[in-house]
Amino acid sequence: MKNIAILGAAALAFVSVNADAAVTVNFAGGSGATAPGTTVFQNFDSFASGAALPSGTSAFAYGASIAGVAARPAYGSTGNFAAVLGGGNWTVNFAPTSIFSFVLGSLDTYNSLTLHFVGGGSTTYVGGQIINDLIFPSGDQISGETNGVVSYNAGGGPLINGATFSSRENSFEFDNLARAVPEPATWALMILGFGAIGGALRRRRTSVAYA
Repeated sequence: MKNIAILGAAALAFVSVNADAAVTVNFAGGSGATAPGTTVFQNFDSFASGAALPSGTSAFAYGASIAGVAARPAYGSTGNFAAVLGGGNWTVNFAPTSIFSFVLGSLDTYNSLTLHFVGGGSTTYVGGQIINDLIFPSGDQISGETNGVVSYNAGGGPLINGATFSSRENSFEFDNLARAVPEPATWALMILGFGAIGGALRRRRTSVAYA
């Protein structure tokens, strides 16, 4: 029984981590390459151009730039991209991950991003905080200082399981949302741990039935 408890604790360690560690922000300006260790889970190509995004207000998928409305991110964006218009927001939820990343387009001072964490906490970044650079050419549609790939690494803190994109004015543009994928060894340990927990529960139910 002790071994089962140890295995279960090891599995749960991957979803319950130290809440004191800060998120590290990394911005690869002028790059469209997917952040190392991540895989894209949403590129908005499944939406029709101009379609409203679910779980949002004034948030749409676009197939091309529209003057005064939305500009395609300058690097790494193909097919559709997403834009949150003035006064709007869009929330995406995903499986807990240590790294969340996306392609960013023409960052503006009035854009904001809120990361949601396992356990219910959140952190909001506004304007230059989104790329950890408070001095940037706001709204520049071609500059590598405002267009690129931004990623957030939770380190040893709570895992990230959602994000809300908001903008006070037109617009907040982004594409290719990505998250970290556990190593095969990590998956194996998690499966082993949860399997051990399930086995312990079945054994407990069986003993009660015979009693």
